[in-house]
Amino acid sequence: MGLGMPLRGVMEADGGLYAGFATLGSGSSGNAAYVEVAGRGVLLDCGLKAEELTTRLHRVGRNWKSIQSVVLTHVHSDHWHESVLGELLVRRVPLWLHRGHIGTLRSRSEYLGLLEKNQLLREYQEGRWFLPGVGCRFLPIEVLHDSRPTFAFRVTLMRQHEVVAWLGYAADLGSVSPPLVEALTDVDLLAVEFNHDVQLQRSSGRPWFLIRRVLSDQGHLSNLQAAALVEQVLERSRRLPRYLVQLHLSEDCNDPELARQSVRPVIERYCPSLRLITAPRHEPSGILPLVIASSGTGAAW
Repeated sequence: MGLGMPLRGVMEADGGLYAGFATLGSGSSGNAAYVEVAGRGVLLDCGLKAEELTTRLHRVGRNWKSIQSVVLTHVHSDHWHESVLGELLVRRVPLWLHRGHIGTLRSRSEYLGLLEKNQLLREYQEGRWFLPGVGCRFLPIEVLHDSRPTFAFRVTLMRQHEVVAWLGYAADLGSVSPPLVEALTDVDLLAVEFNHDVQLQRSSGRPWFLIRRVLSDQGHLSNLQAAALVEQVLERSRRLPRYLVQLHLSEDCNDPELARQSVRPVIERYCPSLRLITAPRHEPSGILPLVIASSGTGAAW
């Protein structure tokens, strides 16, 4: 099943959201996701125009005051937008990126140098935890993709020093590695690329060099590859996820129902109660609740 109307309002009626996740855009026309703890959020990528990103934040009941920082996965143009970098400069919101991203961005963005000059650039390192916001710890895992380097993330959400939820996020990758599988196990929400159906890709009429690129080990995951990754994660997990979010579906070479059908047998075998969400391409998903604020000082599922 896909996600219909956004969950904003439902969560407010239930006493308040403590931790949650939403996609704001997913696909080659622009990628951005939102992770929140205690009303403060972090953006994973910012591949939409600033005006559109602002609109989609508003649609899930959030605004720029909610954003503590932006974390960049890689430098393909559907994962960052020059207008958003300008917005970060004006609003003094830090941009987290890997050292390997800086050279490409410097050659393409007039704002990167200004962000650096204003001490708004932060560097993360592969395999080392970093804190892009209060209550959020991110672990970068390098993945194979034809924008080097590209990273997936394991995300820990905390209240003070207590872990309340875990996320796994892998938006662009061409093949799967054991370190990635390990990083995605035992999470509450698993977000994985389901980019294309191989048959649709081969018969798409696209130039062969593009088809070959997408199908390569440094391209994008097919539905079946993504389903196999999910299966590896679930069979190794003692803590099973409550959500599987399908990311980055190709508009021309995939179909939401094909993507869902590819992984349903895996879900039925390992985790029938899991909620399957196919991220919309041109609109936000709505915030998926991970932890609800309790009436006391803590948080509850």
